[in-house]
Amino acid sequence: MSERRTALVTGGSRGIGAAITRALAKRGLNVACTYRNSREEAERICADYPDQAVALSFDLGNAESATQLVESVLATWGRLDTVVLNAGMWRGGRIDSLDPTEWWRVLEANVGGNAQLIRAVLPALRKGENASVTFVSSVVGLQGFPGDTAYASAKSALFGFARSLAKEVGKDGIRANVVAPGFVETDMTADIPDVSREHIAKRAVLRRFGTTEEIAAATAFLAEDATYCTGTVLTVDGGWSL
Repeated sequence: MSERRTALVTGGSRGIGAAITRALAKRGLNVACTYRNSREEAERICADYPDQAVALSFDLGNAESATQLVESVLATWGRLDTVVLNAGMWRGGRIDSLDPTEWWRVLEANVGGNAQLIRAVLPALRKGENASVTFVSSVVGLQGFPGDTAYASAKSALFGFARSLAKEVGKDGIRANVVAPGFVETDMTADIPDVSREHIAKRAVLRRFGTTEEIAAATAFLAEDATYCTGTVLTVDGGWSL
């Protein structure tokens, strides 16, 4: 068994997830960085931490994949202490234009998929100390956003999920918290038109988009440092939701 604390970061190959993977590895943790399609990106990140990080395939919508993922982490390091649920799915479209099948796919992936993984990781987390689960949600789940009823519904559900989970597993010494990022500079937001970007940035008190490193720092704090915080939602949005 590894002497290092061990983290699992889903969707850890790109954007916010990649920054979280790096932040936890820099803290000295072992990190399992999952990917679905971005294998090369995940392996490139892990190559910077050859003794600490591994890239593992994971399908958020597949219960068997969740079980296999946990088995791989335990086979590699023999322990699991911190889980960051960052992987998710986005489909944009107003309620009367987004195909109902796609609408429900967003809910199933972001809520159902995370539930499957939580069930798979709990036995390992119960054996650790200062074990934690950190959900990466969104301020869209707090405030809503036009054209995002599916995504907002899913991300909002994570608040109730985490708070209920905190009450269920607190007796086992496991904490459950949520990070709610605002608009962040990633490849997902790169295509937002300039006019819309300016409007979004002006709404934030800090008048700018966030960086992935800023979200990663907040996530690492909740996951590792905030040992007396559970059921907490930490909004990291530059004041966009004020």
